[in-house]
Amino acid sequence: MTPSPDPHRARLEHELVEAQSTLQELVLARRLEPLMRTHLTAQQMRALGILLIDGERSTTHLGEVLGVSPATISGIVDRLEAAGMASRRPDPEDGRVRLVAATERGAEAVRSIVANDGPAGPETLARLTIAELEGLQAGLAGLLRVVREDGAHEHEAPGSSGPGEA
Repeated sequence: MTPSPDPHRARLEHELVEAQSTLQELVLARRLEPLMRTHLTAQQMRALGILLIDGERSTTHLGEVLGVSPATISGIVDRLEAAGMASRRPDPEDGRVRLVAATERGAEAVRSIVANDGPAGPETLARLTIAELEGLQAGLAGLLRVVREDGAHEHEAPGSSGPGEA
């Protein structure tokens, strides 16, 4: 016979799941704010993202990755360039080819949307008590441990023994 679940543990787990859900909703609202303020289209954001990941590329490459026609990519790049978010120059090896790069302004526009700080930035942590910080540190350490254990088990070959098993 299995022992009955600890009601205190069950209540704590339920409260933590609820708190996590509420925190996710608050963070979502915070992260969507810069997206709602941007005047960039989804295609312009995607183009800037590609340029930030891949670096300077030809308009042909950019159009192929985005799956749009040469005329469409030309319009996207024209608008990004007019906004100071991308620059275009001739390819030194083939003057017929135009290379496009994100400018610092374009990179900042993407960062303001994508790399927005999470809920536990330095300003937020500074407002917690020492006891709250210690509890949060202990809880996060436990979550990291379990997630790492789960990840280690996922990489084991099927039918193999887990750590410490023979």
